[in-house]
Amino acid sequence: MANEKKVVEEEDAPKLFVWSIRSISYAIGWVLIFCLTSAELGLVSQQIHKFGRDPSHYASLMWKNDLGLLLAAVILSLLVTIFHYQLGLGGIIFFSLVLSVFFATGAGIIRGVTPFRGTSCGKAVDLYPIIWQPFVNECSRIVSIQAIAWTLWALYMFMLFGTLAYKFRLQVKPTPGGFYGPAAV
Repeated sequence: MANEKKVVEEEDAPKLFVWSIRSISYAIGWVLIFCLTSAELGLVSQQIHKFGRDPSHYASLMWKNDLGLLLAAVILSLLVTIFHYQLGLGGIIFFSLVLSVFFATGAGIIRGVTPFRGTSCGKAVDLYPIIWQPFVNECSRIVSIQAIAWTLWALYMFMLFGTLAYKFRLQVKPTPGGFYGPAAV
C-alpha cells in the first residue's frame, strides 16, 4: 500500500525538466547567452581597465560611454541568466526586450563610431583616421566586442519571440484543403 502511494505521489509531482524540443532549445539558448555574456564581460572590462576613467584616454567619448553601456548590459545579462528560472514568463519577456535593445544599441554605436570592421584589422595604420591610429592594436578586440553584442542581440530576440509564442500559445495549425484552397487531385 505504501509503495503504491509513493508511486502515485512521484507521478503527480511536477517534473523539474521535461524533455522536449522547446525545453532543450530554451536550455541551449540560456547556456549560449551565459557563455557569450561572460566573453563580452571579459572583453569590455579589459578595455575599461586598460584605458581607465579619463575620457582623454579614449578615441571618442561615445566609445567610452558605449563601453559603460555594454558593461551594464553584461552585468544585467549575467544576473538574468543566473536567475532566469525564477523570473517567470513576464520577467523573461521584459528582460529579453530590454537586453536586446541594450546590446543592439551597443553594437550599433561601435559600428558607427569606430572605423574597425571584421576584415580591416590587417590594414596599415595610416589608413585609419588619425584619432583612431593609436587604437589599431585593439582592432580585433573592438570587432569582437561588436560581434558578440550583435550575437547577444539576436539570441535575446529569439528568446523574446520564443517566450512570446509560448505565452500566447502560438502554434502552426494545419490548413484544411491545402494552403491555397482545395488540394489538387
